[in-house]
Amino acid sequence: MMAWAMRRFTLGVAALVGLTAWALTAWLPWPAALLAALALAVLNHALIVASGFLLAKRCADRAGTPAPRGWLAAIPAEALLSMRNMYLDMPWRQRWTTRQPPRTRGAVLLVHGYGCNRGVWRDLDTWLAGRGWAVGAVDLEPPRASIDAFGPQVAAAAAALARQTGHAQVAVIAHSMGGLAARAALRSMPEAPIRHVITLGTPHGGTWHACLGRGVCATEMAPDSAWLTTLCGAEGPALAARFTCVASHHDNIVSPASRAVLPGASSVRLFTRVGHMAMLHAPPVRAFLAERLEQLYAAPGDAA
Repeated sequence: MMAWAMRRFTLGVAALVGLTAWALTAWLPWPAALLAALALAVLNHALIVASGFLLAKRCADRAGTPAPRGWLAAIPAEALLSMRNMYLDMPWRQRWTTRQPPRTRGAVLLVHGYGCNRGVWRDLDTWLAGRGWAVGAVDLEPPRASIDAFGPQVAAAAAALARQTGHAQVAVIAHSMGGLAARAALRSMPEAPIRHVITLGTPHGGTWHACLGRGVCATEMAPDSAWLTTLCGAEGPALAARFTCVASHHDNIVSPASRAVLPGASSVRLFTRVGHMAMLHAPPVRAFLAERLEQLYAAPGDAA
């Protein structure tokens, strides 16, 4: 569902670029007009991304926890990677199959965030598989449903990946809202074969940016929402200990960074100059993921 919506959006933007180029031919030759139209589209996208960073900075400042310098440095990579996700990965590259190396060290389930699909994990899937991990992903549908509806989907995907790979439990890497879906999965199905959850930029404490979103899941991610309050009240220390939280001081969606940390999580790692979507690609974040997975599967427990 999300892939088709993103394809229509991409084709609509392409048509708009073509019309803009056609209009510019009144002053420019065709090649220059097309380049100018493309530049305007890129600039518009960059300005939207930059406005998200501005709002995030204001949220951090108003919370009394201003981030260190680095907001401007985080914008270029975030703008480029979000364009790649929006116009290439989610519409056209989401149909990748489970990665299963000949000899796997463990299984990892990838859970995407709000307004996305499994396409956002392209490249990270092959990066993990190249390090010996079996890798699968889930599409959360319908995209505007309650996060409570996504929880059983995460639990079912974890069980399916465990059966497919022959591992008793799987580790979950969840981006943004996907981390809340993983929490919902463990709340409703504590017996789900989920060994540990690593969240990337998940609004455990809510995010004001959710007020700009659409759908039930967006309202549930607002700070102090009834859904978040109920979720926190239903969880205990044992559940929080099954989580590792990765956050950025310069996340353009979840700010301040403390909102991306689940109280009681067994491990927390904070980064700087890394935007919300860039967390899936930034080399320092990937290095931490590799390190954390090593630690989790070196710990006592049934990994296979």
